[in-house]
Amino acid sequence: MVERTSRGTAHIPAIDMVKGWAILGVTLIHSSVLDGTPWMSLLFQHAVPVFLVLFGLNSETWFRRHTRRGRIRQWYRRGLKRILVPAWAAAAVWWVTVFVLRPPEPMVRLTIGLPFWHAIGWLNQIGTSWFVTLILQFVLLFPLFHWLSRRIGAYALFFLCFLITMPTLMFPHWLRETLGIAGWFFFPPRFFIHVAFGMLLADRVGRLGWRSLLLAILILIPLYLVHQRVWTPGLWRFGGRFLELPLTVVLLWIMAQLDGVGPLERGLSWLGQHSYGLYLGQMLTHNAFLYRFGGACTLYDGCYGGLFDKFNLWLYTALLLLGSMAFVYLGNQALEWNETLRKRGWRLPDLSV
Repeated sequence: MVERTSRGTAHIPAIDMVKGWAILGVTLIHSSVLDGTPWMSLLFQHAVPVFLVLFGLNSETWFRRHTRRGRIRQWYRRGLKRILVPAWAAAAVWWVTVFVLRPPEPMVRLTIGLPFWHAIGWLNQIGTSWFVTLILQFVLLFPLFHWLSRRIGAYALFFLCFLITMPTLMFPHWLRETLGIAGWFFFPPRFFIHVAFGMLLADRVGRLGWRSLLLAILILIPLYLVHQRVWTPGLWRFGGRFLELPLTVVLLWIMAQLDGVGPLERGLSWLGQHSYGLYLGQMLTHNAFLYRFGGACTLYDGCYGGLFDKFNLWLYTALLLLGSMAFVYLGNQALEWNETLRKRGWRLPDLSV
């Protein structure tokens, strides 16, 4: 189903629904409730890369709708309001949380330069914030992606991004040692292929039929077997990274079939429309619980100790989701107050998008 917005542009509810599924996946990742299960390895573990495919899709669609002069300036102004300003607000709440809960030195190291890094969008020391820094970089880079797509074609751009992404899969240990774990997480070339694939979907997302579904499943199955090290186990990193492309197609097709299914559609759509705010709210909630109850998460060992031992993990999943919703509510209230005061003559920035 394709709706028309007030601007006369196409809006596809399935995209919001997939984003809603993805933010639920991020919640399950952070709570560790499904660690070690096929549900996690096949579906929810890939939530963030699916977000990046949808970022490429939505960004390409935006550029096609905005063809007048000044759109680059409008794009960056939009990115500032949608991504960086909420990140600044989240960083401010984090500073208050740190001063109230006083986490131990190994968990948080306050430095003189930390406010500067937060101001430019690297939320250093704030756990799970790597996605914020990553998406900011893609906001900066996307006009170049779009320009290249116009010059060399979308398929050529996809192949170019494939060539750039491949070395990040072939030499991950060297890159981690060179960039550090934090730098590795928000290193954009790891996900160039996802953004380029999303751009390819921009022409097709409204008409994904049975053939698209079957083709995606036929590609997905061998990639999943590689990812699980069942088939050609030496290539498991490649399986995981490329699996996310056909997975997005399958999810878009499924959500298109669920479009119109009452509460499910409305619930997933609301989550998708507020997914970035929910991510920031969940980040703050997760950090607060870690500072209060302890616990740790590493790239290789997963999450353990502290809150992961003290809480039922399904209960903690619910707490993360409720906390993220509470922060979204507070953020929306702050925007309404800002607009009300502006109308009364206060000199406040216009934060509407």
